[in-house]
Amino acid sequence: MTSLLRTFAIPVLDIASAVLFIMGLKLMGRARSARRGATLLGLGFVVALVGTAVEAADLDPKLALAGLALGIGIGLLAGYGAKIGSSVGWGPALAAAGGVAAALVALAAFFGVEAWPIGGALALQGGLRGAALGLAVVSGAAALGLGLFAGFGPAAGGSGQPAGTALAASASGLASAMLGVALGNPIVATVGALVATAGFSLAAIVGKALGRAPLDIVGGTGRKGDGDGYANVKACGPEETAMVLETARKVVMVPGYGMAVAQAQHALADVAKLLRSRGADVVYAIHPAAGLIPGHMNILLDEAKVDPADLRAWEAANQELADADVALVVGANDIVNPAAKDDPQSAVFGMPFLDVGRARTVFVVKRSLRPGAAAVKNQLFERANTNMVFGDAKKVLQAIGLELKTQMKAAA
Repeated sequence: MTSLLRTFAIPVLDIASAVLFIMGLKLMGRARSARRGATLLGLGFVVALVGTAVEAADLDPKLALAGLALGIGIGLLAGYGAKIGSSVGWGPALAAAGGVAAALVALAAFFGVEAWPIGGALALQGGLRGAALGLAVVSGAAALGLGLFAGFGPAAGGSGQPAGTALAASASGLASAMLGVALGNPIVATVGALVATAGFSLAAIVGKALGRAPLDIVGGTGRKGDGDGYANVKACGPEETAMVLETARKVVMVPGYGMAVAQAQHALADVAKLLRSRGADVVYAIHPAAGLIPGHMNILLDEAKVDPADLRAWEAANQELADADVALVVGANDIVNPAAKDDPQSAVFGMPFLDVGRARTVFVVKRSLRPGAAAVKNQLFERANTNMVFGDAKKVLQAIGLELKTQMKAAA
């Protein structure tokens, strides 16, 4: 009876957990459904653990429980210690953690004198099994190298971090998938394949957005530049910005990493609502390389309940900018740098960029003139139609919103 239960229970639990993983990942794609997605993912992990426990019922659970407790402790400490504004951190390294774990399990299976205890009926045998385990070890080592390089190496401070993190996650997924194939565990193989595919897709998106290969971005082998001094930079305050915005017919909002650091997405959405109430046409320009990962700006704006119909990809956004009265750049730098088109010696040359200089007036909300991830001078800041608004993005936008409300009351 027990053997029969294990024979049928394990495949059912594996399939159920795979379905929960897929549904959870789909819901995690939108901020408003992310909570339900996280719940399904957690449930999927519980179901997968139950299936593994049933399969390994004859094993001594002490070491497994000790390892599980240690992993949870390290994960919680690293997760709570992570800061979105930090240029380095454990995030990329954690993306490699699954690959490292898969590599260690693969080594244990390869060098074990006895048959691997949880190798199911689907497990590979002989040379094929050894090859799959070897690929798991190599992929795990690659994941560790990419994760450490992106988290703490030269790539940590720039666009190499999201590319390196995506590649590390992809390598981790591949390691897990190979381990699952070798040991005949369908849930490990399924989830590993999903992670590998998603990570590689993200890396490809980052590479396309920056006009370079993902490994070139991580390795920092592209053209270099420096943050030269600026001349003829004009600055203004929230009051002057609001005065120009008040009469604008069309406004293009350009969010960047600085908006994410300041958590200013709600304040930006409030400014947009005020401008719309005055009859202005407001859209958001989205560059795929803005933020830590592709889609970062979309997630934050969705969190602020911005209508997806108001978002424009960078190609469409450049057309909108051609007849815009105002371009309001919030915490973006390299993605709006005209050197991407004008300066062949610049590190950002050839990268798709948002041509905000085409708008009649440009306001750039930024803490300082410090260079962005590419460490190059931004020609936009010296343009005659550009005004710098220095300060924390959230506080600046709140001040602009307050000034707009005051002007509306005065005009009523």
